[in-house]
Amino acid sequence: MLHDARLMGAQIVMLHFIKWIKQHTDYQVTMLLKAGGELLPAFQQLGLTYVWRPGLKSPAPGRRVLNVFRRQMGKPELEVPFPKALTGQDFDLVYLNTADCLAFAPLLKQFYKCRFYAHIHELSYSLQAYFPDAFNAGNTTAVDHYIAASDSVRRSLIKKQGIDENKITVFNEFIAIKELTAFSTTSAEIRKELGLDSGFIVGAAGQAGWRKGTDLFLQIAAKVNQLSPGNMIKFVWVGYQSPEFQAQADYEITRMGLVGQVIFTGVKENLQDYYQVFDLFLLASREDPFPLVALEAAAMQKPVFCFEDTGGIPEIITSETGATVPYGNIDEMATAIEKAAGNLKHTRRQGEIASKMMQQFDVNEIAPKLFNFITNTR
Repeated sequence: MLHDARLMGAQIVMLHFIKWIKQHTDYQVTMLLKAGGELLPAFQQLGLTYVWRPGLKSPAPGRRVLNVFRRQMGKPELEVPFPKALTGQDFDLVYLNTADCLAFAPLLKQFYKCRFYAHIHELSYSLQAYFPDAFNAGNTTAVDHYIAASDSVRRSLIKKQGIDENKITVFNEFIAIKELTAFSTTSAEIRKELGLDSGFIVGAAGQAGWRKGTDLFLQIAAKVNQLSPGNMIKFVWVGYQSPEFQAQADYEITRMGLVGQVIFTGVKENLQDYYQVFDLFLLASREDPFPLVALEAAAMQKPVFCFEDTGGIPEIITSETGATVPYGNIDEMATAIEKAAGNLKHTRRQGEIASKMMQQFDVNEIAPKLFNFITNTR
């Protein structure tokens, strides 16, 4: 079960995994999603896919009219029922992708008397902010084992959620490295689109917001400008911005004197095309379990700069593959970036080493191990 099919990390990992299962095994996968999204057609190509919107009032024309009548009578509206085709099926395993799906474990356990695994991609802030009741006794009783996206997630589950460490196994997030070379535009075309000159490019990607540290990204850019007035360093963020955040970013960019030096591109389907123009990848996140964007950028020979103790990426990045600085230390991060821009040979060597390290996080390395674990563990 997935919470939706949006173009985000946990959903992409599951898409890679199901695709690998279909290509390398004779197992059948049936997917249940709480909601749709951009990736829904891709999931539908891989097997039976159902979209169930629990709590959503029934959209069927006849029921819609009936719901109007029921509202007038002061009665509750009819909701979208659980897919009838799924209630009578037998499964060997139910795999819950993300903490959001834990709330449905007790219900699904009534239908399917099989093993239940929960793949947790979230850390403590996200769990507290969005799924504070996910690990209640009713939900956790239905789960037989947990897959943690990084060791940081594993430790969080033990310390913050009280999960037995023997019920948790770490399988890092993974990427499809071969797909990263499927460019639709050239580096020169991307530079022209964004109005970039030949300067040093600090890149970032993901949905803009507080957890992703987008405000820190802006502060780092401003600090770099203070350290080196008139420098040729540009900052580019690729990813979704809400209208509110876009207004905030525009305001900050103007007030900080960063017009022309910080660029937010908005959503781009061909994200790998934009990695081409980055000289390093800045992961400014305050909390991020094991973000795919950092893995993808590293796989494309970009060193990764990040804050310590923010998730799985600082666990794997060393001075040979990038830089980690104390949490929230804007000054030290800006200094590290300035040094990287001043020593391109060293920065590019870091990217080459990072790319080699990323081979261990390829779907063809991790997916078979994860598959063997979930199909053979009792």
